Amino acid sequence: MGTIPYLSPPDFTSSRFLVIYCVISTLFCFRLIHLAKVNAVAPVDCPHPLASLALNASEHSPLFPRKIWQTSRTGPSGLDEKDRKAIQSWVKINQKHRYEILTQYSAESYVKDRFSHRPDIQETFVDLQDPILRADFIRYLVLLGDGGVYSDIDTTSLIPIEDWVPSAYVNKVNLVVGVEYDKLDGGRWGDWTLDLQFCTWAILAKPGHLLMEMAVDRVVAGLKALARQQETTISGIRPSFMEVLNTTGPALFTEAVIEGLAHTTGTNFTWHNITGITESKLVGDVLILPINAFGSGQAHSKSGSPDENTALVQHLFKGSWKVDHPFGEKAEKAREQSDAQQGEAESSEKSSEHGEDSNSEEKQEKKYENKQDAN
Repeated sequence: MGTIPYLSPPDFTSSRFLVIYCVISTLFCFRLIHLAKVNAVAPVDCPHPLASLALNASEHSPLFPRKIWQTSRTGPSGLDEKDRKAIQSWVKINQKHRYEILTQYSAESYVKDRFSHRPDIQETFVDLQDPILRADFIRYLVLLGDGGVYSDIDTTSLIPIEDWVPSAYVNKVNLVVGVEYDKLDGGRWGDWTLDLQFCTWAILAKPGHLLMEMAVDRVVAGLKALARQQETTISGIRPSFMEVLNTTGPALFTEAVIEGLAHTTGTNFTWHNITGITESKLVGDVLILPINAFGSGQAHSKSGSPDENTALVQHLFKGSWKVDHPFGEKAEKAREQSDAQQGEAESSEKSSEHGEDSNSEEKQEKKYENKQDAN
């Protein structure tokens, strides 16, 4: 048997070893630089930085994020008992989900943190002062950024969120929307401007969905256009009821979804393809729920009862935004009262200046009557 030759340890100080070490180190560094470029985050001016990144994640995950989002200007402390009970329905029925309520301040912090790569979104949201436009905008942003369920504060959960998607569609669905209004074969009802409309008081989404990003981009563009139309800034926008619906509300969301589905499916998809549906319908990766899922208890669109097993969410239709909005009923009454008080003050001031007594109004009327008689 031959003897094993003795192997001397390498000489780390030799020129040959140093050359080999330098070559290997250089190649390794080039590889790291290449990987860094490939995996770099999209630049700030990229129009759709989330779409390619987050959509890939949602395609490989059959589960929706277990998050429930709601918004309130004041937070839980400012809610009435009815709203608190509605919140408890979401928490109690969906105990595996994390619940979060965003106030006007925490919503702004969320947008600054989550959308640091989109200064157009950041600036628009921060500048926006109208409370209703902000409430509409933030629901799309949390669904785009984190996903999960967004629901209005005046909704109750009837069925666990995990049961919203039929088992046959679990691995195919990345966005769930429900019909709010469907004119069917009749005329348009109420304030609706579209023939079919999706509700925005309840939406389920995986993060980064392209249709949610389309909705967000439409909101940004629409708010800028509205500011130009009113010859003001984003912060100065004072929208009418219809401008709310069309700029940030369900009309905008519906158009984004329908046009997005036509684009992603490569078809001429319109509301005609889903009018009158009585069962869930999968279009691309979007599950469209019939009227009773999110819109039960309404007096139109063949809406059924919240007690039916097809109802997933019940909307209580408090509609406080229509009253509390700067152009709502309360604001209108307050303006009328303020105008009346201002008118009385001006009248009193004029009477004082001209030395008129407390019967100045009668005197003014007599003067007017005398003037008419003279003519």
